[in-house]
Amino acid sequence: MRRHGFVPEPPPGDGQPPIDPYAAVAEYPVLEPLLALCERVDSGWRFQHKRDAAGEITAIQGIRVVEGSHMDVLRIFSHDRVVAARAWLVGEQAGDFMLNIEGRPEKVIRVLVSLPDREV
Repeated sequence: MRRHGFVPEPPPGDGQPPIDPYAAVAEYPVLEPLLALCERVDSGWRFQHKRDAAGEITAIQGIRVVEGSHMDVLRIFSHDRVVAARAWLVGEQAGDFMLNIEGRPEKVIRVLVSLPDREV
């Protein structure tokens, strides 16, 4: 666990509409396991394109904040490179990562969706 000295906050909206989850799965079929989560109204997942200064898409990022528990982040850079993280939002461990993994989507997404929905 790494201590970062801050409590992550939900990112401010950047004015872009969220990505349609079906469009994301069409572009990245390995996201299929996340689609079931996104289909639940209460899942909290929100996906957006991340862009560089020139406006080019550099990644697709999904964020989910579970109030009183943690924040999940999934950043898709390419068909073979994904980063997933889960950070505590409350308690003595606030700001610590309980998960920070990078690799192929089929491995990383499986690890992320296997975690408990709410940490106690």
